[in-house]
Amino acid sequence: LSLNSGCATTNLNQVSESQEGYIERYKHQTDKVAPEEALLNTDPEPDLNDPAFVDLYNGEDLSGWIPRRGECTFEATGDKIVGTVVRGSQSTYLSTEREDYDDFIFTAELYWEVNSNSGIMIRAQREPGDKFERVFGPQVEMEGFGERGWSGGIYGQSIGGWRYPMWLEAHAEARQALKEGAWNRVTILCEGPTIKTWINGVPAAHWKTEKYREGYIGLQIHSGKKGEVHFRNIRIKELESDEMGWMDLFESGDFSAWQRGNGKEVSSNWSIEDGIIHRSGLIAGSIVTRQSYEDFELRFHWKISEAGNSGVKYRFRDGLGPEYQILDDARHRDGAKENRRTASLYDVVPADLEKPLRKPCEWNAARIIANGPRLQHWLNGVKVVDTTVGSEAWNTMFAQSKFPERPDFATGAGRIQLQDHRDKVWFKEVHIREL
Repeated sequence: LSLNSGCATTNLNQVSESQEGYIERYKHQTDKVAPEEALLNTDPEPDLNDPAFVDLYNGEDLSGWIPRRGECTFEATGDKIVGTVVRGSQSTYLSTEREDYDDFIFTAELYWEVNSNSGIMIRAQREPGDKFERVFGPQVEMEGFGERGWSGGIYGQSIGGWRYPMWLEAHAEARQALKEGAWNRVTILCEGPTIKTWINGVPAAHWKTEKYREGYIGLQIHSGKKGEVHFRNIRIKELESDEMGWMDLFESGDFSAWQRGNGKEVSSNWSIEDGIIHRSGLIAGSIVTRQSYEDFELRFHWKISEAGNSGVKYRFRDGLGPEYQILDDARHRDGAKENRRTASLYDVVPADLEKPLRKPCEWNAARIIANGPRLQHWLNGVKVVDTTVGSEAWNTMFAQSKFPERPDFATGAGRIQLQDHRDKVWFKEVHIREL
């Protein structure tokens, strides 16, 4: 894009002269968008007076929030939360306990009492680490006051660095938008694959990602020697997603839409209590929907016992179907093989090794999309399998699997199966819509 003033043309996608020094510095971060391909945010800031916004901070305590990873401190002080650097600590993220924010507009005001780096994690993920819990995903940079001016840019926290740097001619105004000694507002729009940001009302980033579509929100205090950042007016407006066509497969509160694979009624070793479907006991038998589905999106939550194994099969017929694997990867023997770990398409396509898997007995959010030959598996808001039946890559993996004698595998209509692998497993919010 360019701007013609009548005398000269300015290329808005060109790196500003004052920013050219960062090209060499970040050349190893290969996942950042190329300047000529960067989308530009030209939209006005969303209306923050909309009554649909709700407060994420109650003004009294940190109920609904939990610090993750480091030991930097957060304190509720009246109308604001104060985050303080603890020297020697890892970066710390005051995170919403809720971990399923998908489409929303978020806004907050920040004030630097002591200048330091900060940011807002969006659709963030977590997983156990060797010493510290790993926090990762997109972060909207709020870096305080320095020469670079990249507040409002999008950083890939613990996933390889910058995704959307604020170095273009188009970002010149946004780089100057922070006001030292004053409160500064960041606004973030997440809608489908689109993420847009504003700094004090000035358009900043416009980035698209198909990978991070759901997660929690976190307020960052960066590691360092000193720093104190205040947060206030922390609010969110959740955007209505397309809820048309969704059906709860346990809407009746019982197993009337389900049966065992042999056609018999569901065993008493399957139970439903407070909306949670639980498989326990010695022999329960896998259960399948009475209805068949071909092209659909399936959403559900699950948790597995320690060393446990289960799965969700789909397009299941004649005793076979592709499976969304559910496993305690660290303790079950199948965890030794990549294509048998959690969220893999069992024994065919391995899930992304960087997937955000929770500990055993913690809830995980999952999604399966089967649309013609294309199959996708999602885990905690992150796409971890994306494959096409019949493609060259599929054929290579399929030939090495258990199933090469079944050419109709993963195609056509079939039932949804919740697997009994003789381990305790829990499901909830099992919803489907046909495509």
